[in-house]
Amino acid sequence: MNRTITLLLASAVLLILPEPASAQRFGGDFGGGGGLWLVYADLGIDEDRSFGRDVGGVITLGGRGFLQTGKVRLGGGAFGGGFVDKGQNTAGNSVQGGFSAGGFTAEYLIVQQNLELVIGGMVGGGVLTIEEIVSVSGEVEDLRRRKESMFVGYPWVRLGYNPAPFINVGLQLGYMAGTQDVGGFAVGLDIMAGLIP
Repeated sequence: MNRTITLLLASAVLLILPEPASAQRFGGDFGGGGGLWLVYADLGIDEDRSFGRDVGGVITLGGRGFLQTGKVRLGGGAFGGGFVDKGQNTAGNSVQGGFSAGGFTAEYLIVQQNLELVIGGMVGGGVLTIEEIVSVSGEVEDLRRRKESMFVGYPWVRLGYNPAPFINVGLQLGYMAGTQDVGGFAVGLDIMAGLIP
């Protein structure tokens, strides 16, 4: 009886313990996947360009995908979203807007195990839009809009983990750099599913 209880307890413990790295990853030399991408970036926009309102950073949502061979991942991604600190400027007008970007992504896996360490980045284009809504007595009288297209570079360091086979969750720390004097630190979170070598 005691031996049966011991075996049951040992089996339960083995089921709770994380699987080895080989069981959590697809393995092999080739794979690919795609998933969701959430990025927060502090773009450092001057108040002179944002109608006198410090609009702060943006929270964006998008997707990314990749093909992988060995330790190299190549793919693409895109995201878009709105400003965190939209609101009224000193003139009492509402200021809002957003940022979207997308492009080619490349990553190199320094550590390629269940827990992975990656350096990489995205190169592409983006659009920054800032609007000032001028209202008189609650009625919209005018809409002023600044829309700028720009080159965007986003290098990062990513820490990823496979919580289950075919799923990888990663946290990126990087810098969002664009032309038009736009740039600042960025944090990204992505959840990818696929064949992850």
